[in-house]
Amino acid sequence: MVGRIQATNYLYFTDDELDHKGTSHNKPLYITVKCKDCVIAKVLIDNGFALNVLPRHVLDKMPVDISHMKPSTMTARAYDGSPRPIMGNIDVELVIGPQPFQVTLQVMDIHPTYSMLLGRPWIHAARAIASLLHLRVKFIINGNLVTVRAEEALTMVRNVSIPYIEAEESKDGNLHAFEVVNAEWVPENIV
Repeated sequence: MVGRIQATNYLYFTDDELDHKGTSHNKPLYITVKCKDCVIAKVLIDNGFALNVLPRHVLDKMPVDISHMKPSTMTARAYDGSPRPIMGNIDVELVIGPQPFQVTLQVMDIHPTYSMLLGRPWIHAARAIASLLHLRVKFIINGNLVTVRAEEALTMVRNVSIPYIEAEESKDGNLHAFEVVNAEWVPENIV
């Protein structure tokens, strides 16, 4: 009995959960999330990122009040080492699988291949385990295992009555990884 109780607290992946290509793929882990009544595709999950990143052009399409964005003095360093300013931080509620999460996103004026990037801050807060090999992310909510699978190429016509956001074609060829370069404390009541 004790072994069974302890076993329910483990998250693991099996070979049965592998994509049909097995270990021979190099796909990123893109999932689809919801923000209010809007579906957002191509959300990249990657535990190599120290930030949760939201491109400004995607924020402009989302059903959120951008006046709630707090200024930021942080700078991120792109994959090529170039500094990129963070415009601000905004808290949004994202529904991932069946679960809503309050997520702080760093807004940047970039045009990557993803619509949004959920890095270690979200992964750790959700107590999630992402497997790029298995192309899924798992977490436990109220004692229930939740598995969110990677997006598949959609060949269906989407419902046009549901707002839908997808990444644009990348204009920034070197924005695949970010690290925090500097950070300063900014009082919340100063705009």
